[in-house]
Amino acid sequence: MLTIGSKNNHNKMSNAPKNYITWVFTDHYFKNGRGIGKFIGTLYGIFQVIYVPPIVLEEYYTGWMPIWPVIGTFIAVFGFLIGITLQPYGIYRKLKRMNWWDRINNELK
Repeated sequence: MLTIGSKNNHNKMSNAPKNYITWVFTDHYFKNGRGIGKFIGTLYGIFQVIYVPPIVLEEYYTGWMPIWPVIGTFIAVFGFLIGITLQPYGIYRKLKRMNWWDRINNELK
């Protein structure tokens, strides 16, 4: 029975991915070269967050470095990782809001 004003059409299956993790690892990261570059950049950011702080703090503790470069290093390293990690999430939220996967004529199908 069709009700007027009902937006739910249960006869059609949605083409949307199940969740964010499924989308980011199938469509976003591994669909083209730019996505693979973002994935490599994310791994590089994780490596830098683990590798850089002990070296910078050692230089600071021994008295060879003032505090401002230490603060700048932490902002740069953690800012890079947070930015490259949250950028795909922002894209996913906008695509969900636009109902991108359920549109008839989009160029990514």
